[in-house]
Amino acid sequence: MNNSEQSFHTNRRAFIIMHDGRGLVLEPKGSDLSHKQMFENIGLGALSVQYCLETYPRGYFMDDELCVYQGCDMTPGNKWELSQQNYAIVRQYMPKLQRVFNLNDNSNLYLGVLVGTIGSIWDKINKTTISDFMRTR
Repeated sequence: MNNSEQSFHTNRRAFIIMHDGRGLVLEPKGSDLSHKQMFENIGLGALSVQYCLETYPRGYFMDDELCVYQGCDMTPGNKWELSQQNYAIVRQYMPKLQRVFNLNDNSNLYLGVLVGTIGSIWDKINKTTISDFMRTR
């Protein structure tokens, strides 16, 4: 991990929503673990990690904003967007995310990122607010 990648990972707070019954997996403040490493740390093998990166909602909190997405294709320019199928799951966990990160209904929420170069901060996409997200179908 290069210095800028480690800095980003350290300054954001990562989470995964494990809708297999494990619930919200949250890294402590200051952790530099990637989501892949988080999946590995809960005992998943390589194929399971790949599947979870593609299908489970995950994201991070940084600078008073929440970003939620899924995906694993590292080709620059690809979009890692939260799938419509996962909207209901994220809505279910939103009150807990709001409490953990001290967010309100007007806080910014992004429902994806554009894959960039490793070590850079990737552009967030699909900006909304928590209240607007909670109202969408």
